[in-house]
Amino acid sequence: MMRLTFSQLETFYWVSQLGSVHKAANHLNIAQPTASLRLKELRDALQTDLFERNGSGLVVTPDGKALLPHISTIMNEIAEIRQKNTALPLVGPVRVGLAEGFAVNCLPPLLDTLQQEHPQLTPEWSISISTGLEAAILEDRLDLAVILNPTGHEKMTLQPLGVQPTTWVIPSAWHISQPVTPKDLWLRPVVTNPAPSAMYRQVTGWFASEALFPSQVSICTSVAVIAELVAGGLGAAILPVRMAERYVKDGGMRMVGTHPPVENGRLFIASRTGVEDTKVIAVSRIIRKIIQDLDYVGIGTRTHV
Repeated sequence: MMRLTFSQLETFYWVSQLGSVHKAANHLNIAQPTASLRLKELRDALQTDLFERNGSGLVVTPDGKALLPHISTIMNEIAEIRQKNTALPLVGPVRVGLAEGFAVNCLPPLLDTLQQEHPQLTPEWSISISTGLEAAILEDRLDLAVILNPTGHEKMTLQPLGVQPTTWVIPSAWHISQPVTPKDLWLRPVVTNPAPSAMYRQVTGWFASEALFPSQVSICTSVAVIAELVAGGLGAAILPVRMAERYVKDGGMRMVGTHPPVENGRLFIASRTGVEDTKVIAVSRIIRKIIQDLDYVGIGTRTHV
């Protein structure tokens, strides 16, 4: 009888999670034939089929499903051993996604701390809107991401980080009395990320409180560019408070109090549900440390005059 190996079990787990041998091989950084061979060896060792074809993908058989909880336990135990053995340095790539508004303020100290604490890690940064980062997590193109107001998925684990205070901002040249209402901005230009982004949902939800939709909407995929457009006098927008404060100091925009208040963003660390990875754990810990050092979340709702 052939012996079982951790490599076989690990490959089976990731094929079951990602739905294809090709994706699992990419995740494990091995050749696809190697992954296929491991699955064959595992099937021969257990003398049962673990997958069956369903169109172009693979579906776990009942015997395979019965095996999954045991494999998950084994992999978590291995990850815990690696995590506790601090003599082993973290080495290699880790794919990290950041919502752009968060990245503008937090990426520099995050990168600096990672370089100091884990110099052999090679982070690969993806800066985007949160909906794109969610999709990248589910498609195994990212290991973890800091995202805003996620829609959620059964295969994605969310760790809450706190509230990201958010505000309406308008060009300094606009003269509008406060508190600003949806009727005050209805006919003015508004700039936002595309649907179904967190920013787009915040903007449309705020106007919907008075059964309105902004009449002049400009779509822009970059939060940083949106801030520049507002500072240039080209429209109003909803931005993270910490990001807006920079432009307020320069005199290009004003943060305004509104009625109703803007819904503050909720920040989460997202990763694939399943096995804890030591690199994901390490980066998540540093993200939390940076947020605490910067007092980035939990500042509360502010009224700006």
